[in-house]
Amino acid sequence: MASGNYSPSEIILADNGFYLPGGNKENKTVVKRNGVSDGYFNTMGIELLKGRDFNAADTVDQIIVNEATLKAFNIDIENALSATLMKSYGDEIDELRIIGVVKNYHFASLKEEIQPLFLHKETEPDWLFIKANTENYGQLLQGLEQKWKSTLSNIPFDYRFVDKEIEKLYEEEKRLGIISVGFTILAIFISCLGLFGLISYVAEQKKKEIGVRKVLGASVQSVIKLLTKDFIKLVLIAFVLASPIAYYLISRWLEGFTYRIEIKFWVFLASGALVIIITFLTVGLQSLKSAVANPVKSLRSE
Repeated sequence: MASGNYSPSEIILADNGFYLPGGNKENKTVVKRNGVSDGYFNTMGIELLKGRDFNAADTVDQIIVNEATLKAFNIDIENALSATLMKSYGDEIDELRIIGVVKNYHFASLKEEIQPLFLHKETEPDWLFIKANTENYGQLLQGLEQKWKSTLSNIPFDYRFVDKEIEKLYEEEKRLGIISVGFTILAIFISCLGLFGLISYVAEQKKKEIGVRKVLGASVQSVIKLLTKDFIKLVLIAFVLASPIAYYLISRWLEGFTYRIEIKFWVFLASGALVIIITFLTVGLQSLKSAVANPVKSLRSE
């Protein structure tokens, strides 16, 4: 259990201007600020790279910083625990001593670069964080509510799940994903209907040709190949033309994220293979129906 002024899903608005001892206080670097209790890093699973966590004897003059802060002030991590930073707030100047360094962690959306951050000991936090290893959240919440009301009866009991709050940072992407999947399924369905109609038309046009071929000894496989090869070629051409456009559009979308994945080539190959399979199943079923039909019926009128 720990506490802090900001939830992991909240945008940290608090900040202070810092400069190195002996430096120009007018040339300050803005560093985000969060007040936390001891045990915060262990509760949140934040890795402590150097130094120690807060303890009961610490004051607001002792701080823990992230890697981005060290980079901003060009401080080597090996020398970080002997470093101090000057905090300027109006006419007030405080000297803060670094007692620990934590690994960079995201306290904003992945669209934003991790900014310099310092954490100080907070005695009046806004949030209480509880890490629980249980599947019975109903019973857990009921117990927490009873304990809360018996201790702080004048403050309403309100709770949130951190993972759900973090998900809210990406609601726009979730909506885009749902819309994309919906339109993709619709486009595939319409395409399959079109392919089915075309293969039915082609099979009807070539009904007598198929009958002659079968009379002359053509196999079912050769008839299916005759009807499907042109459709497969067209789908392959469409795939080759569409892939660069899709790559460009996805790349542009990913540019909105400072931290993003790389587009793998196998994704396009897998998509192309799936399209070929869908095409073959759509066209192949009708082709099979024409290939196994009795040739006598198609040639009776000749």
